[in-house]
Amino acid sequence: MKTYEYIVVGGGPAGIFSAIYAGSFGIKTAILEKKNRMGKKILVAGSGQCNITHTGEIKEFLTKYGDHGKFLRTAIYKYSPNDLQIFFKEHGLELVPREDGKIFPITKRSVDVVELLYTLCKKYSVDIVEECEVLSIVHGNNFTLKTNLGEFKSKNILLSTGGITFPQTGSDGQGYKFAKTLGHKIVEPKPCLTPIYIRDYPFTELAGISFKDISISVFDNDKKISSSKGDILFTHKNLSGPGILDNSRYVKKGNKISFNFIDMTAEEFKEDFIEYTNAHGKNLTKTFLNTYNLPERFIKNMLFEAEICECVKISTLNKKMRDDLGKLLTEYSYEITKLGGIDVGMATNGGIDLKEINSKTMESKLIKGLYFAGEIMDIDGDTGGYNIQAAISTGILAARNIAKSK
Repeated sequence: MKTYEYIVVGGGPAGIFSAIYAGSFGIKTAILEKKNRMGKKILVAGSGQCNITHTGEIKEFLTKYGDHGKFLRTAIYKYSPNDLQIFFKEHGLELVPREDGKIFPITKRSVDVVELLYTLCKKYSVDIVEECEVLSIVHGNNFTLKTNLGEFKSKNILLSTGGITFPQTGSDGQGYKFAKTLGHKIVEPKPCLTPIYIRDYPFTELAGISFKDISISVFDNDKKISSSKGDILFTHKNLSGPGILDNSRYVKKGNKISFNFIDMTAEEFKEDFIEYTNAHGKNLTKTFLNTYNLPERFIKNMLFEAEICECVKISTLNKKMRDDLGKLLTEYSYEITKLGGIDVGMATNGGIDLKEINSKTMESKLIKGLYFAGEIMDIDGDTGGYNIQAAISTGILAARNIAKSK
């Protein structure tokens, strides 16, 4: 049996940074990773370029986690995106922001991030035990972890096994079973940051077209439950883009989603339409729609959906045609039939109930020495580096508390 002061279960961003931080304080630490290489979640981040965090003031940053930003307040204030950038710069890998605020390593290579973390684990004598699957965790005076490679014992453990999305990286929900065995409640996990499927998808021919910063609303039985602005992308089969992915945490099958493509109300569109028709009645309807700087293919699609021929003059449209077109452009609702599954979701909504975790230390309120970090908890952020930052900040907060009590 191998004994450590601190055992990290799961070698994702939360676990690795927590282990490095603990090791830097001389705490005898091990990472138990069931895959053949730690950092697999980091390797796929940002399509292999590693979007690791995001720009922005911390107050604004904390609004990107739905209802759970308050829980992350201590973690992110104590280890902020700026602290993370300084960390990488000091270790020879600069992080640079993109115009959209996403921050990447200057090399745009996730593998460079992971290689640096391996180097730092070695520097601080952190044992990395790969292809080590934890089978059970029992708590007595210490924690005993049974694995396929034998037993491990520690006074402190961190569960940082991720959620249920990207199971190929090791996030398969196993950590929830351990937490449940140790007495913790689990908020039902589901994929988020995932595409949304709608009934009778009308945008197949528009695949590749995107819209910047448009109004998105979500309804449950005609009650508006979410309202935001964001970028959307039409794919061959579903709705995607940051605005859709970020809203996916709020939606479920049967909800409705609507978009305002022209940033005006249906009534304002009607007034615009009448004014334009009075001045340019001989123009084609699609010529009028061009005044809103909409993509050509999208205009054709909207006219088709409104059952309006492309070749008709705007003055020939009746009231119903006009109002149908206005509704499609400003407030039409599409029924959500399903969300993308665990194979495409970028994060997990749900997880260990935050009421049972001390937000100032990441320690369990039920068992001393049991810590949680990252996506295993009921926390999920918007797309753009927010989830990795939360994982790193919570992992470091856990290690900091262990270092304090050493």
